[in-house]
Amino acid sequence: MTGSPAGFPVAGERRAWSQLAAHVGARRTALLAGMLCTLGASLLAVVPAFAVGALIDAAREGASTSVALRLGGVIAGAALVGALLTLLGRRFVADAAEPAVGALREQVIDHVLGLDTVDVERRDPGDLVSRVADDARLVAGSFADVVPTVLAAATAVVVTLPGLFAVDWRLGLAGLVAVPMYAQSLRWYLPRSAPLYAAQRTAIGAQASRLLEAAQAEPTVRAFGRWDASRDRVGSASREARDHANVVYRVLTGLFARNNRAEFVVMAAILAVGFVLVDRDAVTLGGVATAALLYHRLFNPLNALVGSFDDVQEASAALARLVGVLDAPRTRRSGALPADRSALVAHDVSHRYGPGPLVVDDVTLRVAAGERVALVGASGAGKSTLAAAMAGNLDPVTGRVQIGGVAVRTVADAALRGAVCLITQDAHVFAGTIASNLRLARPAADDDALHRALSAVGADGWVRALPDGIGTPVGSGEPPLGPVEAQQLALARVLLVDPAFVILDEAAAERDVDGARTLERAVEQVVRGRGALVVAHRLSQARDADRIVVMERGRIVETGTHERLVTADGPYARMWRAWGAAPARHRTPSPTANEEADA
Repeated sequence: MTGSPAGFPVAGERRAWSQLAAHVGARRTALLAGMLCTLGASLLAVVPAFAVGALIDAAREGASTSVALRLGGVIAGAALVGALLTLLGRRFVADAAEPAVGALREQVIDHVLGLDTVDVERRDPGDLVSRVADDARLVAGSFADVVPTVLAAATAVVVTLPGLFAVDWRLGLAGLVAVPMYAQSLRWYLPRSAPLYAAQRTAIGAQASRLLEAAQAEPTVRAFGRWDASRDRVGSASREARDHANVVYRVLTGLFARNNRAEFVVMAAILAVGFVLVDRDAVTLGGVATAALLYHRLFNPLNALVGSFDDVQEASAALARLVGVLDAPRTRRSGALPADRSALVAHDVSHRYGPGPLVVDDVTLRVAAGERVALVGASGAGKSTLAAAMAGNLDPVTGRVQIGGVAVRTVADAALRGAVCLITQDAHVFAGTIASNLRLARPAADDDALHRALSAVGADGWVRALPDGIGTPVGSGEPPLGPVEAQQLALARVLLVDPAFVILDEAAAERDVDGARTLERAVEQVVRGRGALVVAHRLSQARDADRIVVMERGRIVETGTHERLVTADGPYARMWRAWGAAPARHRTPSPTANEEADA
């Protein structure tokens, strides 16, 4: 098993296919039915070749029209029944393949949800997205196509070669010339293609990661005028993915060129031998026509079979990436929260991303139960990084975060989320109803509890106006909710969890003033009676806090109430004056990207 520090592991080929086989085995009836239908269609496909040969000989012998009609009926009947069996075969195989890959994808997602949050956060999100989306789709499509193709081609080969010998053993020997030529093609292709496809899937994952990164960082890119750099990163990853695809297709066309050469040589050999045999009256013209048609009908199945190696190689690389997620080790954190939840404390916390500079540098911060602390500072000061560490979503390089004296890194995720909740501006609406979105926080909550939470964050009015109220479908495939409505659902979930501490990072960020005010009122309800750390990108949020903490370059430089800090005429006072002097439209909130990107 191999992997890169930025992505998930990649499984070995044997483990990858055995994992898929376990899911396919649960649907073996559909798979067997598909294989039988495909086998029947392949056997019927040789009937026209013998019928045409018989028709030629009958015509030379002056047979009646009824013989020709009868043979034509045999050809038409074989074609119709074969087409029906082919359709049914592909349908049955798809019925086995699609649910099997779907079950594997669900297994992968379930494994990811069980991983430690910090472990998931440190990995490349684009890598995971490309695996459960593109790679899974490729595996499902390839499986449904390859199984019938391989079976049909194998049957064609098994039936055709004996058929050639049945016409005449010398024609059979001419047909056997194909075997070493096709074998040589595969011997040339297979060792080259496997590493190329693995590299291509990795490059596609990197491309997805760059696109996702560019989309998420768009506000920061816009703010700092970094369009060219962002575009160049996406362009570079896209060019690399394109170059890998070009190399793969060059090797693939080389394979097909070798197959075309084999087709020409063997067909020429059959016709040459047949000419000699007909000239000597050793075989009929119809027999030679049958032999030529039998081999000619191998062109498509053999090309499809050889082409399926291409599909298998690509699918194998994709499957190894998909199954590799299952090999990401789960960190067993079984610690329980203490009864004492009087404070959430960061002790001497420092953090950097990779080999970069420290973005949080030796910070100690205490948030008491029921206390509201506002964290302010310029973009890149380290606010979001500190917030993520205090929520347990990030494992700092040095230092520790504790709740009631117990390190949050030892507390199981499920237990920790019941005590500390982090809300950012990136509120996700899951595919389902409003009610199912809310019950993610508390599955046993009844409808009254859901409406109370919605009412508290100011969302009950628009939810009741929906066609089915809290039973209205939202999320993927449904009319999208606005950013304010999506954030209200996220804040309502916090009320249902009822944690001791909440950490809000741009949770009230919204472009328009009315939306910002709606979210600020919702935030007021969420933080009431709880310990709260508010990353305040609008200083109006900081003004009402019990305590304001000012960060610069990863360090805390000021702490105090709004009045005391304004009087002190330090960094906070300068920010406050700039805020007050800014036009109102500049003081409305605007979404920015994570500080990690800025840093």
